Amino acid sequence: MTHPDWVLKHRTKGTHVIRRGDSYYLYKVTSVWNREKGRAQLKTEKYLGKITPDGLVPPRQERTLGRLRQATIKEYGASFLINHLAGDIVGLLKGEYREWRELFTFAALRLLHNVHIKNLEFHYGTSFLSELIPDADLSDRRVGGMLREVGMDRESMTAFMRNFVSGGGYAAIYLTHVLSLSEGVISSTLGHNSAGEHLPQVNVSYLFSLDRMMPSYFRMLVGSVGSVSSLALTVKESGATDVVLVGDKGFHSAANVAELEESRMSYILPLRRDSALIDYGSMKSGMRSFGHFLFQGRPVWFRARKRGKRIVLLFFDRSLATEEEKDMLLRADREKGRGKHIAMKEYFAVQHRMGTIAVLTDLNEDGERIFELLKSRVDIEQLYDTFKNTIHADRSYMRDDYQLNGWLFVNFIAMMLYYRIYNLLVSHKMLSKYSPMDVLEHLSRVQMLSMDGRWIMTEIPKRTREIIAQLEIPIIQN
Repeated sequence: MTHPDWVLKHRTKGTHVIRRGDSYYLYKVTSVWNREKGRAQLKTEKYLGKITPDGLVPPRQERTLGRLRQATIKEYGASFLINHLAGDIVGLLKGEYREWRELFTFAALRLLHNVHIKNLEFHYGTSFLSELIPDADLSDRRVGGMLREVGMDRESMTAFMRNFVSGGGYAAIYLTHVLSLSEGVISSTLGHNSAGEHLPQVNVSYLFSLDRMMPSYFRMLVGSVGSVSSLALTVKESGATDVVLVGDKGFHSAANVAELEESRMSYILPLRRDSALIDYGSMKSGMRSFGHFLFQGRPVWFRARKRGKRIVLLFFDRSLATEEEKDMLLRADREKGRGKHIAMKEYFAVQHRMGTIAVLTDLNEDGERIFELLKSRVDIEQLYDTFKNTIHADRSYMRDDYQLNGWLFVNFIAMMLYYRIYNLLVSHKMLSKYSPMDVLEHLSRVQMLSMDGRWIMTEIPKRTREIIAQLEIPIIQN
């Protein structure tokens, strides 16, 4: 079919015209050899726009982005910091994904603004990320399709994440859930959340690197699956070694311990204080049989007892005992008559247990190291708090399993970026004063102004200047 001259003048090498009704559309194409058909075949790469007698009309998203690029002032400081801390992440994404621009900018904007897909183009255009990482296509249709493609390619996802699994030190594994409110996600099943709601959800297992202090791997599981075997498969897929499950008191059971040992996964499982595995006898005769170490400046006593290949460690923290004793006596003092007598009787019955923490483990490590690993659960729970309350990734409207997996990957990268800032605060001893989101909020006040074709940094507020100096962030004034 012959097209009009006003159409043909737009058809250049590497492009293809398609007619639909009375309209003409231009696409960027490439030639790919089809082995099965034994001939070359055109593959569409990008929609370039609608051809009219007056010229080529670019796609809506490019027209929108073009208008946003005309913005004369853009947020700079927070965008600069994220990009500055993510050099290796960007490099590795480039090696695995042609959509690396979209993946990284989506993750960065999820962290900065908790942004949804429909608002990505706006936030991208008003952020200096559009200058640092130009030409990202963040239109609704493109991002939705990209997430599905990324979610289907588990091999590339795994290859990317394995770069953060290797290295010395233990990695802890953690299981959480994501509410899925789309009927197309077949992996979701009904389950209870922390608020007691009965909603469809999928499970997500995470590896958390304890030496790097950051999430290093994730895997999406069917909502009804949360067993040790599924966690073990996550570890196997990641290629990680020295993985330890740091559980909570509800996880310990004979069946779980047996399955952990069969899966050859190490564990540290806190025991309930009334567990028959704990021997409190020596607590009544003093600390003579105990070793000790200092944890955060306070003494912690410990004793290890072997039970076959398993070890029961009993820790005693006097400051914890004092707090527990005070709390129980205050509650007893509020009682009257017979109630107070019963409360005091209960106090004396458990007095020797106060300040104790007992764990069952198969690790052949000293008491101090086990205690440090046990306390790392606080960091892992902080991961979930970040996942849920900062990035708001515990609820999804993705249409199918593949798209949900891609969306989880974007949020995984966002959490990695969060922990880069977290570790920057730790290394500069500033975590007690600022959170990562505090830093991003202050730095977002650093803006760039376009004047005569050049970007010039605007005035920086005093508090923001202090944070930049204290964290040694190399923001250079023009």
